[in-house]
Amino acid sequence: MPIRFPPPLTCAGLVLATGLIAAPAQAAQDPLEGVNRRIHAFNQGVQAYVLGPATEAYLAVTSPGFRTGVANALSNLGEPVTAVSSLAAGDVTRATNAVIRFGINTTLGLGGVNDAAGPLGFPRRPFGLADAACAWGVPRGPYLVLPVLGPTTLRDASAMATGVALLAQAVGPEAVIGWRTSEMFVSYSGIHHELRRIDAEALDAYAVHRSAYLQRRAAACPGDMPEEEEEEQAAAP
Repeated sequence: MPIRFPPPLTCAGLVLATGLIAAPAQAAQDPLEGVNRRIHAFNQGVQAYVLGPATEAYLAVTSPGFRTGVANALSNLGEPVTAVSSLAAGDVTRATNAVIRFGINTTLGLGGVNDAAGPLGFPRRPFGLADAACAWGVPRGPYLVLPVLGPTTLRDASAMATGVALLAQAVGPEAVIGWRTSEMFVSYSGIHHELRRIDAEALDAYAVHRSAYLQRRAAACPGDMPEEEEEEQAAAP
């Protein structure tokens, strides 16, 4: 995904400033629905005319093994982020796992192309600043759809912008943009066909994407679960 980020601190400031659920709950979690739907429509156009053809070409000229190696190498570059974010959340075990994985995969795994750490008992356990913010009890804020980047929330978008800013200052913006762009494109290539199916079959693709994102984040961050769902789970035998 070729993305041009504004200056990191400016980006962080802009973000900080800025089967489906019932209508009242929907309004509560998506007060920016009008704007979000317009950005969603824009993203669908980008997928149809830019990302879609690029992904089809990538899938056509590469083998599954090659794509797995690329995905592994890009994921390995994210292990230091997992380590720092885990420490920020007080999760020393996860941070240690990330450090060990990075060391093993960078050496024995040929730069991360092979996941040598997994079979040794160190599975990948990604954790970002958004997850750390969740652990701190930061509320998710309104649902957002970002141009090209897609579904998120105010908290997660702010954490992402902060992470980009800090990494850009540490290793340079070019390196961060190259890594994040490649990582997002590879991730998108893995769900490209599923997204096309949803867009083709869903009566309201926007609502499906919103529901899927919020449910996935609630699974990772129980504090994001709507109160009514928490009450239902507490009452369940």
